[in-house]
Amino acid sequence: MARIPISIEKINTFQKNFKKEVTTITRFMITLNDKNDSWTKHIYTDRKELERLRAEINEVLESETTAEKMNISVEKAAKIDDHYKNDSLCLNCKYQFSRACETCLFVLQSPLERKLFIELKKTYINFQTQQGLNYNGDFISMEGKSYDNENNNFKNVLTIVDFYIYKGDIKLCVYTDGHTYHERTEEQAQRDRNIDRKLQELGFKVLRYTGKEVNENIDKIISDIKRWIKE
Repeated sequence: MARIPISIEKINTFQKNFKKEVTTITRFMITLNDKNDSWTKHIYTDRKELERLRAEINEVLESETTAEKMNISVEKAAKIDDHYKNDSLCLNCKYQFSRACETCLFVLQSPLERKLFIELKKTYINFQTQQGLNYNGDFISMEGKSYDNENNNFKNVLTIVDFYIYKGDIKLCVYTDGHTYHERTEEQAQRDRNIDRKLQELGFKVLRYTGKEVNENIDKIISDIKRWIKE
């Protein structure tokens, strides 16, 4: 991150009046440096002027649009602004206007994934989202895949892992399911079992959580994940 070559320092001076009473005079020194430190300039000012400068800076910053802050398209920025106004997960989120925000809103597939994503970000656990794996357990890109493309076909994809977490020799696949175990059809349940069995054969560990677990006991999920990656 580039250093802003401006610093501000408060300077207090003391003087006595004819009654020998000591008064404090506060001024501020603004120091400007060339980015190569080839020159320095000091500007002395009072609190009133400094407050005026702050107001001008705030005005400029507040006038910056979401598209400008995040360097994204106007269309995508409009969607983000709408989320910030109406989405409870976005309210007071510490990742607003960041790349994590883009991942949360445009990469993840459901509110459950977004909720777990936010909690995982807080832990500083290394993870990847929506990670494709092939039948050999190798990473595979999902970009441009379709069943009509012979050279880039979905049939080569074993699974798309909601959260792929790795630490040392531990390879953990975490899934958030929108249905409970009892709500899944037998076909869905069998598909998940087949995927889990293949992943385990390839050396992955698999954790699946229902929407109820994510919504009601997410702290336990984070504890589970921490325990698995420490083993």
